[in-house]
Amino acid sequence: MKRFVLATVIGESLVLAGALNTLAHDGNHKEGDEKPTTVIGELIDTACFTSSDGEAKGKEHAECASKCLASGIPASILPEGKKEDDALVLITNPKPFAPYAAKTIKVEGVVHAEKHLIDVMKAFVKDGDKWKEIKLDDEHHKMGGDEKDDVKGMDKKKDDMGGMKMDSEKK
Repeated sequence: MKRFVLATVIGESLVLAGALNTLAHDGNHKEGDEKPTTVIGELIDTACFTSSDGEAKGKEHAECASKCLASGIPASILPEGKKEDDALVLITNPKPFAPYAAKTIKVEGVVHAEKHLIDVMKAFVKDGDKWKEIKLDDEHHKMGGDEKDDVKGMDKKKDDMGGMKMDSEKK
C-alpha cells in the first residue's frame, strides 16, 4: 500500500511539475490558505525510496540517490522524526540537490500535505553548524512577471505555450 501511495504521489508530482514549467507564472508564491513553513529532514530520491518501501535512504544510499537526482528523478525530504509516508516531494528541479543526497536539508515553502508536496521557496543544506543555501534552478523560480520569458527573452504575450493565446489576450 505504501508503494502505491508513494507511486501515486510521484505521478501527481511529475504532472504538477510539468504544469508549473509549462504555464507562465509571475514568480510569486501565492499563499491563499496555506502559509510558508520550514521543514528539516533528509534529502532522498523519490524513485529508490518509493520502490524500496522507504529503505533506500541514509549514507549507504547517498551515491545512488545523487545519481538519481542528477538524472532528474524528483527530490523529496523525509522530515526529521517522521515515517516514510510523511516524505514530501520538492516542487523544483532536483539537479541542484544531487551533491547533497542523504544530507540534512532545510526547505522553506508552502506544504500541500494532502498531496505530499512542498512548493520550494528556498533550500539549504546543513554544513557543520551552519546552513548553506542551495541555488534553485528551474523556471518556476526564475520567472519574474515582466513581459520577457527568462529562458529565451521571448515576448510572453506572443510566444508562450506554442503560440496559444494568453488569458489577457482572449476576448
